[in-house]
Amino acid sequence: MGNARTCDHVTFSLLPLELVPFRQLSLKFMVLAIWIRVSRHLSLTGALDVIENELNYLEDIADFINISTMLSWERMMLAAVTLFLSTDVYLVSKSQYGQLQDTESLTQFLEIIIHHQSKISDHPIRGPDAFAWDFHQQSGGTDQCAPFLFGLASQHRH
Repeated sequence: MGNARTCDHVTFSLLPLELVPFRQLSLKFMVLAIWIRVSRHLSLTGALDVIENELNYLEDIADFINISTMLSWERMMLAAVTLFLSTDVYLVSKSQYGQLQDTESLTQFLEIIIHHQSKISDHPIRGPDAFAWDFHQQSGGTDQCAPFLFGLASQHRH
């Protein structure tokens, strides 16, 4: 009893991308917020005002979105486009892939993932979550401990 193991099975779960801990807002919201900033060439404070006016469906969102938050989201998106370009996972057309090599790659990447529709499932999902899911699946999925496009799953964090 006590610490005696009854079997050799080790279990864990991967939460759906929308439920991965340590994010107060959905991936779609974060992507849209950064897309607003970079596509309109807004300053950080200007972007915060626009986000509050255009994306603030919940009254308390503006209370915890700040410049630091925006910068961390933008770094996450830049890391995602860099990771995407460094792999051989082709979720976009050749012309879109070529456009991502340009200097405006973040804006182009965000537009691509906002409009992405997954074709892997019988019940397609759309948007950044679909793009992230397709990337994970085409990279090998959980069977190969494939990377996540927008950060590590909670069980891989130290």
